[in-house]
Amino acid sequence: MFNKVAKLGRRCFSAIAILSVLLFVGACVDNGTSDEGGADFTEKEATEVCFTNSQIYYLGDTAREQSFDIWQIKFYTDMEIDELGNPIGPGSVMQLVLNTPYEESQTPNIEQLEGVYIAQSNSGDFSPFTFIYGYLDILELPDGRHELPDGTFYASLPEGSKQMNIDLLDDGKLEIVNNADGTTTIKGTLVGKQCRKRNFVWRGVVDAKSEVTQEVPNSTIKSDIQIENLTQALMQDKGDNFYLRDESYRDILIFLAEESISFEWGKPVGTGDVLRLELLVPWATNIKEGDGIPAGTYQMMQRNVDTSFDKESIVPFRAISGLPNRFVSPYWAGSWYVSYVDGVWGEHYARIDGGTITVERGADGSHRFICNLQDCSSPTFSVTTDTTIANDKIIIY
Repeated sequence: MFNKVAKLGRRCFSAIAILSVLLFVGACVDNGTSDEGGADFTEKEATEVCFTNSQIYYLGDTAREQSFDIWQIKFYTDMEIDELGNPIGPGSVMQLVLNTPYEESQTPNIEQLEGVYIAQSNSGDFSPFTFIYGYLDILELPDGRHELPDGTFYASLPEGSKQMNIDLLDDGKLEIVNNADGTTTIKGTLVGKQCRKRNFVWRGVVDAKSEVTQEVPNSTIKSDIQIENLTQALMQDKGDNFYLRDESYRDILIFLAEESISFEWGKPVGTGDVLRLELLVPWATNIKEGDGIPAGTYQMMQRNVDTSFDKESIVPFRAISGLPNRFVSPYWAGSWYVSYVDGVWGEHYARIDGGTITVERGADGSHRFICNLQDCSSPTFSVTTDTTIANDKIIIY
């Protein structure tokens, strides 16, 4: 469930370490006295906790789906703090983990926080304007295994104690309002495993700290690209690159490049467009003896979630899609479009994730490459080319 939340439980209050807590997570029980018939039941009066301190973190698009962002808000009342950062009661702490609308800039924007929040409809619901259920996370420490609360929870500390009475919250609603004076009010009523209303309010200036992990994009193109200037090719036989050891295919690396690009040690150098392709051909193909690339249509292979390929897909007349998050040799792999500037990657590049490559052969040894490719963006952009490479413009490396 909480892979999308990126292990929220590993962060603690800077003033509230919560490393040595004894959790009291109760089921719904009567908080009063009653006989067997339920008479004389007295419910504890719901009170409102006014929090005076806050720590607010913007975690951003942790799921990389561009559909929601996550904020983590921590409140606590004024309490004594020991030398290890543990709070000493009496007092209360509270954590809210909120799903908000996606912010394209991936920087804290308090306008995105404003609204009314209700509980998730289920553990997989990350719809904007919902809060994430409270849950227990496991932390292994030298002195043993500890269960720590995460998600949305409330905790009280008795006077003189560091032990926290935890209530994991999973119902109710809260509201965030940005006031005209520049402050923000966060208030609500939430209910958890202890079946008690947790009324709370905080008002102050939001000082949000960004904890967004910047991800290097695998594609930077913003529109379809048609490449018309590819005039030369470098080809390299990588053999049984997947180590199947059954002589069922060969992996041929191909660089299609414009005239301004040169090749040093099999790598593109200079300024210009380069299309990197990897095609699987029959094992008997020998490009060093002049066989070239067999004519046919090569379908782009689809990677598994872990970036691997199924063995049955590693067959001749397939093309290898780009390996994610690998931008330099020797780890750069699969099919990519790159616009080089002075021998390094420029601003425009794209990992190829789908499409086809059709190879036609001329009697003079020329190769015609008809590429109808898609990048890895969502929605995808196309990268196309229809180029014929003369035999004397092909370098075998």
